[in-house]
Amino acid sequence: MNTKNPVEKSTPAPVPQYERPRIAAQEIRISLSTLWHWAKTRPDFPKPIKAGERVTLFDVTAIRAWLASKAEVAK
Repeated sequence: MNTKNPVEKSTPAPVPQYERPRIAAQEIRISLSTLWHWAKTRPDFPKPIKAGERVTLFDVTAIRAWLASKAEVAK
């Protein structure tokens, strides 16, 4: 009798890569103004987080996933 419990293998959740807006824009090769425009006008765009009174961070991993999903829809 097989007593092993079949475990479904799942891919681990992507690790967030938080960056300041300027670095995030450079990482995904868009302008800083485009990054802020998308954050303010596109409801499905990953929202920035406030890490402090004067510190805003964007999750570059989530933005890359968002861009990939948009590329899939365009195909």
